Amino acid sequence: IFRSEKQNISICLTKKNKSVSFSLLTNLLYEDERKMKKVTTGRDTMSDFAPQFAELNDDVLFGEVWSREDKLSPRDRSLVTISALMASGILGDPLLHHIQRGKANGITEEEISEALTQLAFYAGWPKAWAALRYAKEVYHE
Repeated sequence: IFRSEKQNISICLTKKNKSVSFSLLTNLLYEDERKMKKVTTGRDTMSDFAPQFAELNDDVLFGEVWSREDKLSPRDRSLVTISALMASGILGDPLLHHIQRGKANGITEEEISEALTQLAFYAGWPKAWAALRYAKEVYHE
């Protein structure tokens, strides 16, 4: 077994019909920065006023739901979230934050531009203008 700081690579031998097959398994041993940072926005802003809401925001939504990468990748969750926020007309800080998060989760400038252009026809042109302004700001920082 070879181990590096970021990967655990193991070679497994199995017998199948008198032949030996090799399987190379790579398991990441580290969690990238986005996983290591625990979201505390709810507690930071609402714990004194709405502690249950703050807990659900941080632990359930951004803790449990966003971490289910075997069900939907963070990139895809970001696309869905950005689309829902834009379509709902939530065009302020939450949309800006999720566009930033989407970029960090691997959504390219071309993809966000194309997704928001597509959404313009279904969610509304003015909403798309607002969302595209945020995206331009995020991707041209």
